[in-house]
Amino acid sequence: MFHIKPTRLAALLLVPMAPMFLLGMATPPSQAEEEAPPADNAVLMMDDLRDVSADLELLQERQIPMLLFFHATYCSYCQTVDEEFLQTMAEDEAYHDRLIIRRVEIDSPSPEIQWQGVSYTPVEFARLQGVQLVPQVMFFGPNGKQVVDELKGVTVPDFYPQYLEQRLEAAERCIDDPTLEVCTDGIDQPRRDLATEESPTT
Repeated sequence: MFHIKPTRLAALLLVPMAPMFLLGMATPPSQAEEEAPPADNAVLMMDDLRDVSADLELLQERQIPMLLFFHATYCSYCQTVDEEFLQTMAEDEAYHDRLIIRRVEIDSPSPEIQWQGVSYTPVEFARLQGVQLVPQVMFFGPNGKQVVDELKGVTVPDFYPQYLEQRLEAAERCIDDPTLEVCTDGIDQPRRDLATEESPTT
């Protein structure tokens, strides 16, 4: 049996890797900066709902609506909405100053959602919002009130992006003028309000 002394083995292993070490040391500062992870306090356009109050503060600061997406892992239509439509919006710079997207996965125990000083599991929060069907999309204004009617299920996938865009445009108009009929017409009652403790229950 052929034995290699530890010191010789280390040398044999390191020699082929030397160029990689040198390349790493020669990385231009600009490239190193580009690969740096985002700051911990960076606000993601699309994320799981965690802290309702923090998101409402962001909406008020930027005067934009929130798209709240209720989904489940067992729901294939939910996966379609998430991957083909919402993630596409999140990756499109044209939407970055228009809204934030928050997701609630109702069959997951995490993350806990902080709302009105209480922690809720996703399914508890969904029940408090009267959600009985997924996928379901709602829009909320900076004041925490729901605007425009809910988008429930996926009836015609080809038109789904248009339905989202129509509701987003209506939600934006409702920020400027909450008295418009589109801001309340067709919404499930009682109207949801993330800024108060009054909310529909199942």
